[in-house]
Amino acid sequence: MTTTASTRLARLLGLVPYLIENPGADLERTAAVFGVTVAELVDDLELLFVTGRPGRMPDDLIEASWEDGRIHLGNADEVSVPVRLTRDESTSLLAALDYLASLDPDRQAAIASTRDKIRTAAGLEDERPSIDVGVPELDRELAAEIRGAAAAGTGLDIRYYVPSRDELTARTVTPRSLRLTGQWYMDAYCHTSGGERSFAVDNIRSAAPATAPAAPPAPTGEADAGSGAGAGPEESGTAVTLALAPAAAWLADELDPLDRAHDTHGPGTVTMTLRVLSDTWLTRLLLQHGRHVLAVSPPEAADGAISAIAGTAPGADDSQVGRD
Repeated sequence: MTTTASTRLARLLGLVPYLIENPGADLERTAAVFGVTVAELVDDLELLFVTGRPGRMPDDLIEASWEDGRIHLGNADEVSVPVRLTRDESTSLLAALDYLASLDPDRQAAIASTRDKIRTAAGLEDERPSIDVGVPELDRELAAEIRGAAAAGTGLDIRYYVPSRDELTARTVTPRSLRLTGQWYMDAYCHTSGGERSFAVDNIRSAAPATAPAAPPAPTGEADAGSGAGAGPEESGTAVTLALAPAAAWLADELDPLDRAHDTHGPGTVTMTLRVLSDTWLTRLLLQHGRHVLAVSPPEAADGAISAIAGTAPGADDSQVGRD
């Protein structure tokens, strides 16, 4: 396994204080503590022979011996203090812990204890957090229902709202997992559709235990990456890309797009790709928000809206057609 220079340096900076604190440490046990092989540890110890203060005289370099399977260091007092986390490193760890606490409320106590230790070690006890980490809220009862079914491999009957066609559907699914990608998703095998699907948790109106046939094994590995499992839409349909002016950028948060990109047509604009299952629904969307749509792809996706506008009475006020 290739070890980067920065990884090795970090290990050496931790190795010296450990060996000073534990004189005569066993070679094999020390290798296990640092997660390396004995050969890699010996290579590190050999490097210590040419490590020390500037000048590179014999009394400037660290002394190390391990011939009897026990490690002894000398002349290493200047690097015997464990490396402290920098302020930036501490802040990054605290932000990560806040994120974990939001994901797993059941481990709040353990995470809070770890957070307090890091803040104390970094001298941040009296400072207010500079980063506010928040994740989308997740209904705890619904999450427990999904996680329980995923762990047991059992089914759920769900009522699921499909924004792309403004329809409330009934599904029987076997949950795989909950996933956070901008918003919460439930990855599941959908018995109703007969395939792996991802469901936006915010669109699940209800969930109840169900008797469902055994689901196929969950897809794993790169071979399944293109199958749509865990990442695809909940239904087939036509992909339509809309470029939106800043005034309508909020639609990208409401419609659960397959993809989105920001500032594609200038500051504040958003380009999103939708899975459209109903031409009527798309026509209604374009008529309502068309004045803020900068581009449509494929162009024929706008034919319905164009025809509807062309059929309005001569002299009609077009601004009424596109009113939000």
